[in-house]
Amino acid sequence: MSNLTKKEFLETYGEAMVVFTSYYKYSFGFKGEFNGKSIYVSVGGNADDIYKFDVDAGKEYAVKQLGINYGEVKDGETTIAEFVDVW
Repeated sequence: MSNLTKKEFLETYGEAMVVFTSYYKYSFGFKGEFNGKSIYVSVGGNADDIYKFDVDAGKEYAVKQLGINYGEVKDGETTIAEFVDVW
């Protein structure tokens, strides 16, 4: 597995298209596929900032459009790349 910086993650997976799938504890989750792999990213995590975030159900977003704080790419059950923003 590769632990990537935010810049590296966005350079590699920024064009991936994801859709909103969940909301939990001030964090919006998005899932999609990219080059045959599954991708999950999240936005938020902070109660002070998340109220400014607007999302449309069913709309596709490019990962690079979102202010992600976490990203994970899996090949089957195996995580091959991950990005975690440290506050």
